[in-house]
Amino acid sequence: MFAIYDYTNFPIVNVDISGNINGDVGFQNFTSQWLNLYILKTDFELVFDTLNTGYINPLYCLYTALFIKSIKKLSPQYLKKSKIYIYNRYIFKLAKIIFYIEKPVAPVELILINDDDSYTYEYFYP
Repeated sequence: MFAIYDYTNFPIVNVDISGNINGDVGFQNFTSQWLNLYILKTDFELVFDTLNTGYINPLYCLYTALFIKSIKKLSPQYLKKSKIYIYNRYIFKLAKIIFYIEKPVAPVELILINDDDSYTYEYFYP
């Protein structure tokens, strides 16, 4: 499974992004779990960990941007902020592309963990 959602620390939801997206079914699983959080009708935060992420087709940047555009229409908006931990410059660039195409629903902090254990931060706001 591409995305594993962990609700143990709710309202903080940890999302482990591992491996590759195996076609549209894997992507739909990722987005449907995200949408299910809105059913709870309570504020939440997302923390993504991409340590074990494999190759991601850049096409999924567009799909993710379109998904973000669609959830912006939900009211009220329960997502309050997101953090994305990234360990690979390629994935870091893909994440930035998503937010250049479509502004986020809530503030997003991208955290690139460099090989020398230093950090590079990028912030995106609605």
